[in-house]
Amino acid sequence: MTRPTPYDHYEPHGTDPEIAPGVYRVVGTGDPVALLRVTDGEERRQATGEVIRVPRADLAAGFEPTENPDAGIDPVGSLRNLASGIVWSLRRLF
Repeated sequence: MTRPTPYDHYEPHGTDPEIAPGVYRVVGTGDPVALLRVTDGEERRQATGEVIRVPRADLAAGFEPTENPDAGIDPVGSLRNLASGIVWSLRRLF
């Protein structure tokens, strides 16, 4: 495994109950590596501020590299946000 760099993304593939499912971004490259959770288990963007520290050996064994969840266009997410905005606008009127 190559040395993790800031903004690399990883997803846990183990069964450790203390590690929430989702995508994690590297925010610290020491040993242990600091990972910030950026999505939930269904790959919806989350802003939890949850940081975990994982020894490099465990990173190689328990996580796999993945794509940046913020990259690209998400048409389903855009439609969900649009529908939510319309609902809240209508609720304000009534």
